[in-house]
Amino acid sequence: LGSASARLLLDAARRDAGPDLDTIAAIVGEASQDLRFNQRVLEAALENMSQGISVVDAELHLVAWNRRYEELFGYPPGMLHVGMPIAEAARWALREIASIDPSRDEAALQRRLAHMRAGTPHLSERVFPDGSIVEIRGNPMPGGGFVATFTDVTAFRQAEAGLMRVNETLEQRVAERTVLLETAKREAEHANDAKSRFLAAIGHDLLQPLHAAHLFTDTLQQRGAPEQRELARHIGSALDSTTDLL
Repeated sequence: LGSASARLLLDAARRDAGPDLDTIAAIVGEASQDLRFNQRVLEAALENMSQGISVVDAELHLVAWNRRYEELFGYPPGMLHVGMPIAEAARWALREIASIDPSRDEAALQRRLAHMRAGTPHLSERVFPDGSIVEIRGNPMPGGGFVATFTDVTAFRQAEAGLMRVNETLEQRVAERTVLLETAKREAEHANDAKSRFLAAIGHDLLQPLHAAHLFTDTLQQRGAPEQRELARHIGSALDSTTDLL
């Protein structure tokens, strides 16, 4: 009630005035209806969220939660109740999850409780025995208390892992192609060197008899008859062309 309504209620009670009490009853009834409507809206919103939600007070006692929170951790129906220490609920969930290292789970729980007591945000992930992955995100509330959300990120992490595998495969394929290209380049360079050496050797071997033929034609041009010298000149011209081509 507001201060004016409270004052009216006290005055009406002292006077035992019926109309004033009726007015107060109407005010209270309307306020109660609004409160119940707001509560139903809030409950419907919480129950239809895909995330699990739990809310604790400043003493770390459970004050609110939704069905998804119960489903994620497999709490039996009716186990959770208002005022239950969140540490008790969390330890039960950890036993059901059956981690390989209980001491590590207890240490993680104590860290989470410490964040709640200090009012500091925290973020972590937990892998369940069935392979599902849940992100746990906690934030303090104004005036004390803590609210935590629990999100199933299994599909996201699986997609992320798939992308990483694809990326690793691509990198491996690129590395293999790079090695193949480098190998092909070296082989091509070796083949080119071998070709150059082969052509150099062939050119040298072919030039030797051509040089000898040049000597014979020169001798024939100097000592032969006119017709022979003319013929030798044509032969020498042909030999010069062949040398230039080589």
